[in-house]
Amino acid sequence: MESIMPKVIGLIISLGIAYLIYKWNKKHKQSKIYYAIAFMFLIGGLYMPFTKTVSPEQEAKESSISEKSSLSKKRKIEESMSKSISSLKSEKKASSIKAKQSSAKSSESSSKKIPREYVSALIKGQEYADSMYMSKKAVYNQLTSDYGEKFSSDAANYAIANIKANWNKNALHKAKEYQEEQNMSPDAIYDQLTSDYGEQFTPDEANYAIQHLNK
Repeated sequence: MESIMPKVIGLIISLGIAYLIYKWNKKHKQSKIYYAIAFMFLIGGLYMPFTKTVSPEQEAKESSISEKSSLSKKRKIEESMSKSISSLKSEKKASSIKAKQSSAKSSESSSKKIPREYVSALIKGQEYADSMYMSKKAVYNQLTSDYGEKFSSDAANYAIANIKANWNKNALHKAKEYQEEQNMSPDAIYDQLTSDYGEQFTPDEANYAIQHLNK
């Protein structure tokens, strides 16, 4: 009932205004413009009952429903994104664990395949290269010599292939020892570095040592 009353009042007011304009215009000016204005009020008044009015309570209710729907959609989107991120993290973690397990198994398997003699030869060879600055060939001979470590040639070859050493720097260190302790000339040092009865470095390694002797 409350929603009908404003329409009825609006209808009466519009028809009243239209009638007054019409009467006034007919009595005084008889202008087409005022007749048009009166006609517009008449049409507006007649149209008034057919307009849909929304009460403040209903408007507030519809606004609340719309807001709840928007919040619900937003919450669903956030939950979906959260699940996706959680899923990606789980997959990444599982992949990382699998990779570590695979690497550990591979390392363990590889370690099991290497004979203990090979590992021992590598440790000894690394010690000779690091502490005595020996050449690659001298380390090999020391590892396989009957007067040295007596490793098999296979174990010695494995050691040489896996020793981490800078053979040029070893040659340079030996060259400086000969120069400072025995006052040898560069030519004599070169011969001593490359001799099969001396240090057994390669010509390239010996040349590197001589070139950097006084630097």
